[in-house]
Amino acid sequence: MVRKISSGIPGLDELLDGGLYKRSSTVIAGPPGTGKTTLGTQFVYNGAVKFNEPGIFITFEEFPEIIYRDAMNFGCDLKKREAEGKIKVIFTSPAVLKSELEKESGFLDTLVEQMGAKRIVIDSITLMEQLTTDAQELRQIFNSLVNGLKRLDLTTILTSEIPLLFGQDSSFETSIGFVVDNIFFLKYVEIESELKTALTILKVRGSKHAKDIRRYEIAKNGVNIETKFTGHQGVLTGFPSRAITGKTLLEEGLIRKKR
Repeated sequence: MVRKISSGIPGLDELLDGGLYKRSSTVIAGPPGTGKTTLGTQFVYNGAVKFNEPGIFITFEEFPEIIYRDAMNFGCDLKKREAEGKIKVIFTSPAVLKSELEKESGFLDTLVEQMGAKRIVIDSITLMEQLTTDAQELRQIFNSLVNGLKRLDLTTILTSEIPLLFGQDSSFETSIGFVVDNIFFLKYVEIESELKTALTILKVRGSKHAKDIRRYEIAKNGVNIETKFTGHQGVLTGFPSRAITGKTLLEEGLIRKKR
């Protein structure tokens, strides 16, 4: 039986019925600033520090110094863990990563063996769309990526950028969404003129999972997943409204009281 591993992220394992399956692949999709990189960093850091599972963080967009700095803002000292051989931050390109995974003994294979790595984050796979304009070829690239990481016995987090700040963009589902085991969706919502962040789990292959929409905050210790949204409908649209029940209609005088 395939075991589950803990993310170590407050509130997340509860939604996943105990955690993520070992060797599974998860895409975290959302607009800029919703905490995708933070979640990925916590996943790798917690693995190394709390569960003795070394991890690799691959970035396509930011220099390692930026990743180190941002992680320190919520208490994750990546440079220290890197010096201990528990974490490795790599700045590379989608083309180089694709090429290395296609080799029999690429740099990633060697690094995983040397570190005993069990977790990996790739931030962000959206840039891999630059490798081709053909939808079928892109899906094959993603499929090869995910299977290559599973071959290395890694549990994988992939971040994916969605340009819409509000509303729901399902374009990622036509490419990476069909390939991965799990999909987490992050978004901004406006409630009573205040901007909130919401998380929902759209897909978990082979396991039960919570289907409600949860509030979350990025605090000094990283992402904390909190209570579900209640009293509102249409949260995923980004512009929720108060949920109206027969009782509230009666109280507001919108329906007549039965005699």
